This record gives sequence, structure tokens and C-alpha cells, in this order.
Amino acid sequence: MSTSEHTDVYTNHPDEYYPGIRQRSRPGEAPKEEIYDKTKDAYGNVVTDKPANRAILASQRRRLEHESRLKAQRTHQQEKRLNDNKRSKSTFRSILPIILFLPLLSHFLTKSYTFGLSPYFLPPLRNYWNESPLNPYKIQIRTFTPQELVLYDGSRDDRPVYLAIDGVVFDVSANRRIYGKGGSYNMMAGRDASRAFTTGCFETHLTHDTRGLNEAEQASLQHWKSFFTNHEKYHKIGYILNPPLTDQDPIPEPCRVAEPDTGKEGGQHAPGEQAAKTGKHRPGPVQ
Repeated sequence: MSTSEHTDVYTNHPDEYYPGIRQRSRPGEAPKEEIYDKTKDAYGNVVTDKPANRAILASQRRRLEHESRLKAQRTHQQEKRLNDNKRSKSTFRSILPIILFLPLLSHFLTKSYTFGLSPYFLPPLRNYWNESPLNPYKIQIRTFTPQELVLYDGSRDDRPVYLAIDGVVFDVSANRRIYGKGGSYNMMAGRDASRAFTTGCFETHLTHDTRGLNEAEQASLQHWKSFFTNHEKYHKIGYILNPPLTDQDPIPEPCRVAEPDTGKEGGQHAPGEQAAKTGKHRPGPVQ
């Protein structure tokens, strides 16, 4: 029998015999051969449980257990999201009638749909939106010099009307009748007249110099700044670079008025200090 005709791999070929050759045998038939039980791997294949295979079998089991845990976690998360969505929809349906009813109740009680709270939360929201980068039509904040701001004093109808208070510039073109040419407060336009806003001296206090103002007058200044900031028709458009003040610059003299009884000049500011003493802000720029 030739080598090509020998197909039994469990027996030695006669031509391969030499002294000391190991005799081939079928599994389990060799002398002193240890017999191992059969088992299945993680994929269902039948293999022997010999030591060389045990590490591989253990690794396969760990991998399958890990994949099973991940699958269970994903399933749990999906179920949780579905349940959360159902609860959210259910909650929204529950409160929707209340949301729709509250504006009607507010209008019935206060003649407004927000229980009269619009002046408190709408201006900050409007101011934020006007300067928000998300707003495609946001106002471009710019910086003015006094020489640039005076060009918007209302003397020309083809230009907007700007005024500044405490360094902040506002567009008051919506009320040109008051702040424009010939208006009762035209002297405030095109400049930072912060001091005049609180003292009422429209001749000598049209300046940004607020040195020497008392606490009540400072509060009055902040009142008017807040007035323009939160007004629905006026908009902040920038800031003014006022010239710095030094110790050599004199503080503006108080505005003098005649005393009602004597007709003599008194020593109080007018009319801002008088209004502050009565607990009210002085009469000022109208809306």
C-alpha cells in the first residue's frame, strides 16, 4: 500500500516506522490517556472539557454574560424613557386646562392676562432679547463720544433722537414730540444730562457730573435710568464716553429758587431735593 493510499490518521503507516516512534491511536484508546467529559461552548459547539479549553470556555461565558447585562440595561432605559414620556404627556394634559384658565381668570380680575405682572418681567425679557446673539434683529450696541451724540439731539427729522443718562444711551425717537426739536425736554437730547434728571436744573445742570448729590438724589437718578431701561418704547443703543472729571473741575453750584414766603433765594436744590424730602421723585420727563 502506497503512502497516497494510507488515509487512516489514527494508525502508523508501515513506511513511517522507526525505533522509538509513538504509536498513533484513536481518542480514548491510547494507554494511560486521560478521558475528559464532553461539553458545549458558548455557541453550542460540542468540545472536550480539557484544561486547555477551560480558559476559553470561561472567557466565552463572561463575554456572553456581559452582553446580556448590557442588553438588559438598554431595554430598561428604553422602557424608562417610554414611561417618562407617557407621564410627561399625562401631566401636561392635566395642567393644560389650568394654564388656559389662568389668563382668563387674570383678565376677569385685573383686566390683564398676567395678573398685572407684565411691567415686572416683560422689560427684562425684552432687554435681554434685544441684546441676545440669538436675535437676528438685535440692536447693535455702539459707543458714542459727546461730539457724536450731539448729532442726535432731535434738531433734524431725518435722524433718531438719543439721550444719555448715567453713561447709557437710549433711543427716544418714539417720543419725538417731547424730546425732539421744540419739545419740552429737548434740552436733554443729544447729551448726558444725568445731573439735571435728579435736580431739575435744566439750565446749569445739563452735565454728566453727579458729584455732590445726596442719597435721595442718587436714588432719583437710578429711578430715571430704570425708567428708560424698562420703557416699552425706548431702547438702549449704547454708551457714551464722557470726559473724565478731575479734582480741578468744580462741582456744579446748587440750583437756587426763591422761597415761597420771602421771595428771597433759598439754599435748597430745586425741584429734585424738595421732591426727595416729600418722599417722591421730582416731576420729570414724561412718557
